[in-house]
Order: sequence, then C-alpha cells, then structure tokens
Amino acid sequence: MPVKIYHSIVNQLTMFNGYVKGHLKRKLYPFYIRAANLFFAKRSYHAWIQANEPNTADLEAQRTCIFDNMPLFAVVCVFNPSQSIIASLRRQTYVRWHLYILSDSPPLQAEENITFIDISLPSNEIIAQIDGDFIVMLGLNTVLCPFALYEITASININLNGPNGKFFYSDEDSLIGGKRASPYFKPDYSPDTLRSFNYIGTLLVIARELFVQEFTHMPDNIYAVALKCTHNAKGAIVHIPKVLYHTTDNDTRHAAEAISAHLVELGVSVEVEQRSPGLFNVIYEIKGSPRVSVIIPNRDNSVLLAKCVKSVQTADYENYEIVIAENGSTKKDTFVLYDTLKQDKRIRIIHWQGTFNYAKVNNDAVRDSDGAILLFLNNDIEAINPDWIVNMLRHAVRKDVGAVGAKLYYPDGTIQHAGVAVGVGGIAVEYYKGLKTNSTGCFNRLSAVHNVAAVTGACLMLKRELFDRIDGFDESYALAYNDVDLCLRLLELGFPTVWTPYSELIHRESRTRGYEITQTQRQRLEEESAMFTQRWRHILDEGDPYYNPNLSRKRGDFTLS
Repeated sequence: MPVKIYHSIVNQLTMFNGYVKGHLKRKLYPFYIRAANLFFAKRSYHAWIQANEPNTADLEAQRTCIFDNMPLFAVVCVFNPSQSIIASLRRQTYVRWHLYILSDSPPLQAEENITFIDISLPSNEIIAQIDGDFIVMLGLNTVLCPFALYEITASININLNGPNGKFFYSDEDSLIGGKRASPYFKPDYSPDTLRSFNYIGTLLVIARELFVQEFTHMPDNIYAVALKCTHNAKGAIVHIPKVLYHTTDNDTRHAAEAISAHLVELGVSVEVEQRSPGLFNVIYEIKGSPRVSVIIPNRDNSVLLAKCVKSVQTADYENYEIVIAENGSTKKDTFVLYDTLKQDKRIRIIHWQGTFNYAKVNNDAVRDSDGAILLFLNNDIEAINPDWIVNMLRHAVRKDVGAVGAKLYYPDGTIQHAGVAVGVGGIAVEYYKGLKTNSTGCFNRLSAVHNVAAVTGACLMLKRELFDRIDGFDESYALAYNDVDLCLRLLELGFPTVWTPYSELIHRESRTRGYEITQTQRQRLEEESAMFTQRWRHILDEGDPYYNPNLSRKRGDFTLS
C-alpha cells in the first residue's frame, strides 16, 4: 500500500466505496483533462500573460532601475539572425548588451551595439573578441521578450551571494501566426530530461568564467552548450520561471550527436536512439550482470502473485532472485502456489509476522536478500514488455541516479503512474492519472525518460548501497508516503529519481488489501500525513523542483495555475 498519496484520502474512503469511486474517476478523468486543456489553451494563457507580465508602465520603470550588479551581456548568434531577433534586443528594458554575430558574410554597414566576427577565424581569437560578464547564447529562431535581460539581471543579483549564478535559463512559448501560444513551463535542472530532449531551450545565459573554462573552440550547437555547461555548473544552475522568449521553429539537427558526444566526454558508454523528431532515448551500458533482488510483499491472492512472479521469470534478464514476504495469508491456494514457486531455486518465501507495515516488511525482506540492485514490486504488478527490468536497470546502475520508476497502467489501459509531484493535489499526486495509453503528455513527457521528485514503491528500483546509506524505508510511514519519502531523501543527497516510459506494466492498484480501511488505519494515515508535512515542509511550500510554479498546485496535469 505504498502510494495512497492523496491528502484527502481519509474523507474519500469514509464517504464512498473506494474502488467504485476510483473506477469512475479513471473513466471521467480523460474527458476532464481534454476539456480543461482546450479551455486553458484558448483562454487562460492570455489571461496568465495579462496577470503575470509587466505592462507598459512596468516596462518604463524597468528602464530606470539600477542594480547592485549591472552585468554586460555578450549576446552571441552563430550565423546571421533575423531582423526580428535584432529588434527584440533593441526593445530590451535593460540596455547593457552587445550583439556578436559569427558569420562568414557580414553586412556592408555596421550597426550600433553589433559586432560581426568572421566565423572562419580560430576559436580562441573569436572568444577573445567577445567582451561581456555573461555570454548569452541565442538560437536563430529566438525572439526575446522586452523584459528578458532585465529579469535575468534581477536573477543574477538575487544569486550574487549564493552558489547559484553560473548558468541561467527560462520558460518559453511559441509564436504561431504572430500570436503567443503553447507556453512551456519548465522544471528546474533535470539532467535526464535534458538528455531526452532540449527542454532548456534556445536562450542560455552563461557566466564568462564558466564559458571560457569549458570551451576552447567556439561552439555552434546550442544543445551541446546546454549539456556541457549544465553538467559542469553543478549547483550553480538557475531556472527563471518566467516566459522570457518566443520561438518560431525548433531546430533539432545534430541533437543525437550532441548527446552522444557529451556522454562520451564524460566517459559514459551509451547508444542514442531517436524516438521522434527532437526526442531521444539514451541507452546506458550495463557493465557485467548485477544481481537483482526482487522484493514482493504478499497476502493471499495467488492469481495476481503468480502473474507478478511470471513477469520476472519471463523478463529478458536472468541474474535475479525473488524474495516473497508472506504476511497473513490464510487461503490454501496461496500456500499451494508457494510450494510450486519454491521449486525455482531463485525464489524464497520468508514469513513476516505482525501488523502490516509496508516499510518494515520491505526493509526486513532486503536483509534476507543479497542482490546489488533492489527491485520493489507490489504483488498486483504484471509486466507488458519483456525488457522492463533491463530498461530500469540501465538507470539504476548509474552512479548519479537514485530511485528508478516505471510506467504503470490500470487494467483498462489508462495511465496509473507516471511519477509523483510533491506539493501538488495536497501532499502529492501522480502525474496524468487516468489518461489513455497513447497520450504523450506535456511536451512528450509521457514518452521521455525524465526526472521526477518521486515514484511509487509499487515498482521501484535502486542500488542496495544507496538503500543502506539512507537506512531503507522510514518505518514511521507504515501505510503511506514511505516511497515518496525515500525518493526525497535520496534527492537531498544529490541522487535524483528517474522515470522511464520504456518499462511498462499493469498495476491492479490495491487489489490485495483493498480500499476499505479501519478507524485505526484512518487515524494512522492522518498521523503519517502530518509527519510527512512537517518533514518536507520546505518542498511543500517551495514546490516540487520538477513541476513549474506557474502550473496548477491542485492537479498534476500541467494546466496553468
């Protein structure tokens, strides 16, 4: 019972039969989402712009603002930018900028604040001619909002005395027929998201010392610059959650090469496959064949357990063991199944006594296992694709990753789990719950490997050394939030959670223990909610780093707040 994460669960379970209500919500939710998205796309973004962006008077006030630090921006365009880009620079309310155009065909007449540099010159000579405190890499299809450099300067000043201030990026939207549409409200720095597609975009602001340190040759691929600089800026990356520019086209040329070259430079052996234009899957190498310990708590329901075990046995990965933590089964067919399963030497049954505590059951089962990799499964999980373990393992073995989660469906084919947003929907909510199987989500989110704050313990993989380092699941959370808490503790240590759409499974949520809960369990849920809220108050207040603050805190559907 690891993902009862709605803050209102107590009232829901008290008033209604949970299974019936959950079934109705799954049926109706996709229609609600489509209607809501249509409304927001046509009306709410315009209203959001009016409410959140500076008006004419605000822009005039910005022109007279004096900051403690007034940086000079060296705006760099590789090849000739359009006149609309140059015009957007001239409209800036912050005027300390100089445009450098790297081209082999400069115009006959020079313009104020614009320098043309022959792109055929040696890279060190080009870089030496570029003068500025911050290098602004600008894509050829990027038109700046008039307040863009002002907001960047404000953010630089906010971060003067802290570690964050070497690399800046912002949200964006598109110009379609001359009108603003399709806003992209981005997450904070998400390395795995960036390796799936260039979510950071085409406005990069880089401290000169970082730029000079990283580039001995003048880069001409803005995606490559984003990959390299964000990796090396470490904790000095600032996401400005404001729409600071518009794009008219998305150039994805040489993207796969940029990802591959970046990872090769880091000494990481990968293949990069293109899934669709601009969307990539990085296939990490699994060195050797690490042993995977599959932990499955169980009480009765032999049919589901048999399907779950078969999903592991028929997966295209052989070095595993299965530890079934038996807790309170009473049906004869359950024990008949146990006798059959034990004929496989890779399967062991341990008997766990006591009142059910999800965290403690799993912690104790881990002590009876010996794999370098731990895979926690609910007994109501059934795999769809045979390479699901391998696809999770490719990320779990990485030294810079914490927990790994999968794409889970209800038996009717709608999405049950695509990661967890913390501080949304009360305490936490699962993304896109109830959408159809073929839904792609916001900017292909449901089709891309990306970072999330947490994933469900119903299907969660991580290295044993990390599990031991944080002392496993917190046993104070007997019923709820134990999986989310584990992921957040890993994130605190610098190990982000990865969600992959390439491991697909069916999750018959809570079929074993059901939705009915006792008064004691209800009280326990309330206590655990209060405990989680106190422990993670800073994230609940500040917001999930992977869920933009401009988006709704009521739902995890990426609609505007």
